[in-house]
Formats: sequence, structure tokens, C-alpha cells
Amino acid sequence: MNVSNDCNSAIINKTKPIQESKQTNSYLKSKANFNIESKKFNEALNELNATLLSNMLEPIYENIEPDSLTGGGFAEETLNHFLVNEYAREITKDGNFKIDPNLNKQLLKKYQNHG
Repeated sequence: MNVSNDCNSAIINKTKPIQESKQTNSYLKSKANFNIESKKFNEALNELNATLLSNMLEPIYENIEPDSLTGGGFAEETLNHFLVNEYAREITKDGNFKIDPNLNKQLLKKYQNHG
């Protein structure tokens, strides 16, 4: 009888780490998924801030006279549009520049409640 108890306890002790390992892996996977989703959310917030900033910066470039070398035209207007968008992305890429921090907080609350 003693041998049987020893075998049973050995089996139980061997399966317990496996179960804990599965729980740990599940936790790590869910945490990794949350980190990925959180990263995507922050990227979306940065893109929103970049879009808003771009819309604020565009009127500045509308009033600048065309360069005498290029002479203006559709191509220069298009280039300025892309240039302003890149300026805005560069300014907001680190996440420290926020057009409206309250808007970001509200979006984060909504994301956490539904995400």
C-alpha cells in the first residue's frame, strides 16, 4: 500500500507542474496579446494626433509663396501636403505630443471597457 501511495503522489506531483506551466503559458499569451493590442491602440492614438496636427499645420503652408525654382503648381502642392503629414507624424511618433489629452483619456477608457 505504501508503494501505491508513493506512485500516486509521484503522478500528482508530476502533473501539477504541467498544469501550472499551462496556466503560466496561458497567462503569458494573454499578457502578450494585451501588449500587442495596447501597442496597436497607442499607434492609432498617435496616428489620430498626427492627423489632427496635420490639419492644423496645412493652412500655414497654403499661405507660403511657391518657390521660384519650381514655380508652384499641382506637384508642389501635393509635395507640401505629404511634407506636412510627415512633419506631423514625426512630431507625434514618440507619443508625448497630444492634441487633446482629455480626448486620449476618453478613448483609452472606452477601449479598456470594450477591448
